[in-house]
Amino acid sequence: MAFPVFGPPTREAVDAELARLGADAARISEALLALADNSGYKLLDSAPLTGVTAERWQRASGRIAALWDNYTAYQDVLNRAGEIRGRRPKPRPEELLAIADLLRGKSITLSSKAVTLSERTLLGPSVVTETSTLAETLSRMENDYQLAADFVGAVEAAWNRLFQQADPVQERLKQVIAAVRGLDDRTLAAAVAGVGDAYSALRREIFADPIGLSAPRSDFPARLARIREDLESVAASVSGAADLRADFERRAQHLARLIDRIDEVEEAQRTAEARVREKILVAALPARTYQAAALRARLAALTDLRERGLWRRLAEEAAALESAIDAASAVANRTHQALTGLLERREELRGRLAAYRVRAARFGASEDAGLEAYYQAARELLWSQPCDLAASTKALSVYQKAVLALDETSGRGGVGA
Repeated sequence: MAFPVFGPPTREAVDAELARLGADAARISEALLALADNSGYKLLDSAPLTGVTAERWQRASGRIAALWDNYTAYQDVLNRAGEIRGRRPKPRPEELLAIADLLRGKSITLSSKAVTLSERTLLGPSVVTETSTLAETLSRMENDYQLAADFVGAVEAAWNRLFQQADPVQERLKQVIAAVRGLDDRTLAAAVAGVGDAYSALRREIFADPIGLSAPRSDFPARLARIREDLESVAASVSGAADLRADFERRAQHLARLIDRIDEVEEAQRTAEARVREKILVAALPARTYQAAALRARLAALTDLRERGLWRRLAEEAAALESAIDAASAVANRTHQALTGLLERREELRGRLAAYRVRAARFGASEDAGLEAYYQAARELLWSQPCDLAASTKALSVYQKAVLALDETSGRGGVGA
């Protein structure tokens, strides 16, 4: 039986309406409890929120608090109506009207506010009370509930989305931290701790402001990418350090052999320089190199770094030492070649002089006094100690031209040395 909008209701209509409203109240209670039990709601209610999320949660939590207040008031009206209905099996007409007033009238007090002296009239009330019917209250509750549930759902989705992106970094961070602990390297430990601090700060912000970090212009993606890059940089250093640790002895022996070769070349420079000074007249010689001792000191420093467990520095210093050895070897070999090249130049000139001597003899000119004088002048310079290479080259050129002139006179064409 329908509950009348106006006039006295029947007992059957009252019972049916009370049953309907009681069922509504049960569903409201169930929905509010489900909202309070939602994981997103619990996090919002306990997390230290900031930014956009904090601002919006302040409004949403106000709506949720109003929901409970309105539900309490709604249930209170139903309880009062039920108390009147429960007085006797057959309620009196005035009791049915009292129940109807509760169920149809503005029986819920929303707020009461004292009227200020400046706003009050002589005959006006001192307190203004805002009231609402059960139907109006239910409509307002439905609106507030939907807005609050939508917000809680949006926050929960944002948390899930952000943590889905951030959680793999946490797992990778754990792996790198474990690897660093295995190396016992303070430098690497400090580096991975810095990355960990940045990541922890970002996770705290995810908890505190998921709506803000999910905004289109949020710096969250860039920050997470930078943390990933920094973490992989540390991981690469850890890997290099671990490889170096496992292979340090072999690598150190290899570097030592390379330094020994440089030392041998520098010793050869010393010998070559002594021979050049003895046999060649030259104003200035290429400066000898003295790099082997310094390189050995750097190699010894690598052992010290290993013993101190500074594996990242060890990897960096070992790579730098390898580059330094390559450069030192190139310089030492160039210097040695420059020194021995002077002696080789003298031997080349001697060989050319002998070749032209043979050429002259083929034409029976070896006894030519003028030609022999040129030969003897060049030979004396080339076999003197120290040998003046510049003067020897000029003297050989004179003898060469004379032999070539003889060759042309004979009609045999050019001479080859």
